[in-house]
Amino acid sequence: MTSAPAVGHLTPIFGLGRAFQDAGHAVRVATHPSRHRIISDAGLEPVAAGMSDSHMTQERVRRWPETAGQPGTAWAVRMFTQILAPTVLADLLSLIEDWRPDLIVHGEGEYAGPVAGAQSGIPWVTHAWGSPLRPVEALVSLEEHAAGLWSSVGLEVLPWSGLYRYGLVNPCPAMLQAGAPGDPLVWPVRPAGLSDRSEAATATGDSADAYVGFGTVPLFADDFDILAAAARSCAARGLRTVVTTTSAEIAARLSEEDSGRVIGRTFVSLPAVLQQCQVVVCHGGAGTVLAALERGVPLVIVSQGAPSQVRMAEACADAGVAAVAGADAGSIETAVNLVLDDPTFRQHAGVIAEQISSMPEPAALIGELEALV
Repeated sequence: MTSAPAVGHLTPIFGLGRAFQDAGHAVRVATHPSRHRIISDAGLEPVAAGMSDSHMTQERVRRWPETAGQPGTAWAVRMFTQILAPTVLADLLSLIEDWRPDLIVHGEGEYAGPVAGAQSGIPWVTHAWGSPLRPVEALVSLEEHAAGLWSSVGLEVLPWSGLYRYGLVNPCPAMLQAGAPGDPLVWPVRPAGLSDRSEAATATGDSADAYVGFGTVPLFADDFDILAAAARSCAARGLRTVVTTTSAEIAARLSEEDSGRVIGRTFVSLPAVLQQCQVVVCHGGAGTVLAALERGVPLVIVSQGAPSQVRMAEACADAGVAAVAGADAGSIETAVNLVLDDPTFRQHAGVIAEQISSMPEPAALIGELEALV
């Protein structure tokens, strides 16, 4: 059997891709060449598809200039369905014609995979990010945004744009979400991050008492004021704080905030950094949140507006594992102090850590996914 994961948000499906490969199946990961290095480092084969994040953002502002001052909740799904997905779809259909995979695994926010599967008669499986899943009203809205994508190949849009049609691989722990909308076939899976085959991922990194990071999208990851406010709040409690950003210049500026206590980096190995952490300050992205909770580390979440991040922030607050802060320094400082001073945040994070450890490894799903073909 061959499988072709079509990836939007990369890291969640790495574990499943490697499990397919270890079981003897050929795997190709379709995404923009700017991400190919990280895929190769994970031991998987990349193929070109779609456009870069920067090109997508530029195209959004060009087409819809009014969105420049709007929060991500107002335009994110429309951007991914109407700007990125058509470019991914064209490349996926070409890949399928040349290679003819047996199964497509696509990320929850990658909308071309179901269309390519339906057009080619190939089953597809949705791999969730690990954030709480979208409510039904958001899934219905997705159909409207994606209708043109489906009609571009002569198809009527499927309910919920085909998400969950053949099943859902879901790394979200039960304490953060009770169930999936519509009761689809669901395979829980232990969250998987970057491959341990990557030299970067196995680097020792920096030891830290606190970690601050806002993902990899420069719009959020490189906001110096918020990063500095979070770092100062942690350093003020005497914590050695590692901060990540995509900008080497900003990383250097952050390292000057509190010499010896604040360390700016453009990359760290989260498993190494989180070993001794007392708190993580982040944007609510599933990768960072689940990496922290897997180790029982409580969080401060400064949600930057993406719908999945907002859902994650609310779920973590409800579960008692995080304090949610605004983007101002005072709110962040209050939230950091609350999490550090109230031991119940770490206790609840420990409960989720136990849930994550009991979730099946990706390899345990291969037999059931093979049965879809």
